[in-house]
Amino acid sequence: MMCPPSILRVRVHNQRWHFGLWLPLFLIWPFVLVFGLVLWPILLVSTAVFWGKGWGKLVLLGGPALLGLLCAMRGLNVEVKQPSEETLILVSFR
Repeated sequence: MMCPPSILRVRVHNQRWHFGLWLPLFLIWPFVLVFGLVLWPILLVSTAVFWGKGWGKLVLLGGPALLGLLCAMRGLNVEVKQPSEETLILVSFR
């Protein structure tokens, strides 16, 4: 089952201070859904307009591809460490 990430976690560690932030992404997804439903008629019209030029399939399949990309971000951990200053930055999608 494909589920988009629900929490974004950002942590920054330095020699002097530590900073952590949790962002609840699950509060954003209902607005994204409503925005997508509002844009649905525009997507259908643009698909019909660009179909003859070869761009119709790209427009039509762009939405599911974007959703698949967002769902694949779940479990992504990005860790950046700067050895000279002992700084660690962690970005995690859960």
